Amino acid sequence: MKFGSTPIVSTAQKAIIDSGTSLLAGPKEQVDALAKQVGAQSVMGKEYTIDCSKKASLPALTVTLGGKDFTLGPDDYVLTVSGQCLFAFTGIDVPAPRGPLWIMGDVFMRKYYCVFDYGNKKMRIAPAAKAAHNSTEIVV
Repeated sequence: MKFGSTPIVSTAQKAIIDSGTSLLAGPKEQVDALAKQVGAQSVMGKEYTIDCSKKASLPALTVTLGGKDFTLGPDDYVLTVSGQCLFAFTGIDVPAPRGPLWIMGDVFMRKYYCVFDYGNKKMRIAPAAKAAHNSTEIVV
């Protein structure tokens, strides 16, 4: 995992893709260092806010999964909520043997379409298509 050209993770770590997780979650020490690098401020030790004017100058985040690179730009990982900018990372320490790990939540899944093929124990990831217009709710 790299933030711009700076490695965040120096050794391979596990990652899961989880639609039940809203943000990008990783080991607290790594997330804290990442937040410090961009000047994000901790909110109650769980989430981070960032000055909205910094968004355009933030680097891309590159995650390598299965030997393939997947990139998230600042428009993907900085969310605007009620006029504030949320740095869409949270620290979570998952103990061994399952951790340490990163959880790629909805922030990742908004940009990449994920297909979970349980029968063949495979996962496929592709860039999500952009909607040509606002979505419409259809009730059936």
